[in-house]
Amino acid sequence: MALTCLGYLVVQRAPKLPPLELSSPVLWAALAVSLFCYVLSQCAAAEAWRSILSLWAVRIAPKLAWGQTMVSQIGKYIPGNVAHLFGRVVIARRDGVASSVLAASMVLEVAVTLGVGLAVAGVLFIVEPDAIPNLAATYPDFGAQLLPVLFAVVVAIGVGAGVIVLKSRLQSLGVKRPSVSDLVRPLALHLASFVILGVSLWAAALAIAPDFTPDLVTCTLIFALAWAAGFIVPGAPGGIGIRDSIIVLGLAVSMGEGSGLAVALLHRAISICGDVITFAIGWNMRRVGEDKTPSINAACTPVPTD
Repeated sequence: MALTCLGYLVVQRAPKLPPLELSSPVLWAALAVSLFCYVLSQCAAAEAWRSILSLWAVRIAPKLAWGQTMVSQIGKYIPGNVAHLFGRVVIARRDGVASSVLAASMVLEVAVTLGVGLAVAGVLFIVEPDAIPNLAATYPDFGAQLLPVLFAVVVAIGVGAGVIVLKSRLQSLGVKRPSVSDLVRPLALHLASFVILGVSLWAAALAIAPDFTPDLVTCTLIFALAWAAGFIVPGAPGGIGIRDSIIVLGLAVSMGEGSGLAVALLHRAISICGDVITFAIGWNMRRVGEDKTPSINAACTPVPTD
């Protein structure tokens, strides 16, 4: 259904799509930067997953840990938007990660990733409220004063609820609760991942309309909002249709509908290529890593709570 709606949008807006100058070196340089940044963001996310596993003293070869998320992430294109999570469970269990530790790590990663994405969108929205085109154009005072407060409240409620759920979940699983200092590294890595993804979207916009490309802060805000919406909405494979629509809406105010749609479609193509490249890198990492006997610490078993 999402693909059908996206295809209908393309057909309707096809006359407004800007032509691409394939002979322009700026176009190909921007596309290369966008693709490189996308793959780099996935590598940062893979390292964040490894750092989360290490919170419970899981000791496996880094290539195996990275490969768990880099290989399984291709499953997000299967309808349902959960296959990549199930795939990671299967791969991690094969590597010897205990079920209790794996469950705690998955819950923590989802909380951290979604929390960082919403926080990035909230902070950037407070810094640049005009980045929300419809609200800023129609209700400038409302968008500048009230919405940042509401957004901050929503983020605070979400983080608080997540902490409560995670705490009770960890207690039921019988694993040690990580301290605030333990979470600094995965939080920083996911923050870096979102910033890099903002650069990726900005480079894609630069390839389409270099004279009307929004600034990097705006592109990061748009992508963070689009990613969070695509992550939350169930069923959409890879957030397709949801994420793309928000990107079009966010870019249309400065680039026009045609250029905004072109950027969304181009970045979707770049992200698919990037996911395939990430999958290939992760597959090769795991093949090399499995040639060596993984060293799994005894702490992979549940650790009693204090």
